[in-house]
Amino acid sequence: MNAATTPLELFLRYDHGSGALGGYFDALAEGRARASRCATCGRTWFPPHPRCPDDGGDCVELDLAGDGIVVSETRTRTRLPFTEVDADVTFVLVEMTDADNAAFGRLEGFAGDDATGAAVRLAPPAGPLGHPAQALVFCPVEEA
Repeated sequence: MNAATTPLELFLRYDHGSGALGGYFDALAEGRARASRCATCGRTWFPPHPRCPDDGGDCVELDLAGDGIVVSETRTRTRLPFTEVDADVTFVLVEMTDADNAAFGRLEGFAGDDATGAAVRLAPPAGPLGHPAQALVFCPVEEA
């Protein structure tokens, strides 16, 4: 029996709908924080949820200021999904003002060694994205 192989190249392209998160992704592209608040318990979630993860109550959408404090960071060299370029990236976990959870995103424009404790604000992404979720970009808040 012959063990020869045939190289195949597969390519798939399609338009993926964003469904109930369409408003959230549109807001991220503009540097705005679209969140949701549970009508039952009053907890606020960013990113938004259609139903409360705690009690299952219906949530209503609202906008937050988009600022917060970095509680954790990871720096690495990687290629973001659906992109072609390896880059140095800082991922952060941000305790958002007026939200009851933390948000995961990228940090851009930070010059220090440790971003933990830094005040940040959601910003419009610079350049093309591989996926709309990659628009969750934070920048340092400039001190007055």
